[in-house]
Amino acid sequence: MTEREFATFLDRNGRFHQRVAEDLAQLTAYPDQRFDLALKSALLSAEHGAGAFVLVSGGLHASGYTLLRPQFETLVRGIWLLHAASDTWIEKLSRPLYRETAEAAKDALMVAEMLKGLRKSETAPSGLLDQIETCRDVMWKALNSYNHGGFHPLARSQTGYPFQLSYDVLRNSNAMLAIASQLAAIVTGDPQNMVPVRTLHTDFADCLPIISQ
Repeated sequence: MTEREFATFLDRNGRFHQRVAEDLAQLTAYPDQRFDLALKSALLSAEHGAGAFVLVSGGLHASGYTLLRPQFETLVRGIWLLHAASDTWIEKLSRPLYRETAEAAKDALMVAEMLKGLRKSETAPSGLLDQIETCRDVMWKALNSYNHGGFHPLARSQTGYPFQLSYDVLRNSNAMLAIASQLAAIVTGDPQNMVPVRTLHTDFADCLPIISQ
């Protein structure tokens, strides 16, 4: 990939993020704690995705790549909150932030545990879970390395970041952003809110791949 091709992609990517932000800004969760929490988690995941784009497009590659892990984790948590979290967890995570409430919620489940819970859920779409687990399998080792300052960022600090690598990273981030948009639309309780999500996949097909190596 050439520098010019990557610059064109960044422009398209910026338009994609703008569209997503406009769509998400119009959504309100169905009036229920579970739906409200799931929406908040989806929006947090989207924020991490936007942050990754801003950092990578500004040349801060390692910092941008690092945000894909919290983007993934908050996306999984949002799906778990909707389909698999117990009422006890919903109540814990809905409390205002104080020292006591933070202490009570500190043992929130990690990604692997949430995915196990989702696989046992009767309402979680199996196809969506397949996508999420594929995403984890492809990216997890590299994401851990960037989060902990491991081999990947140390090696890249010497060799640089190829345009193709950042292109793939941002498209993987966009795939998670599209799923977060879908989750946000679902928890409104209005099927019409899925229409803009579906158009994303046609209008920005060049920004939304199957998760790649």
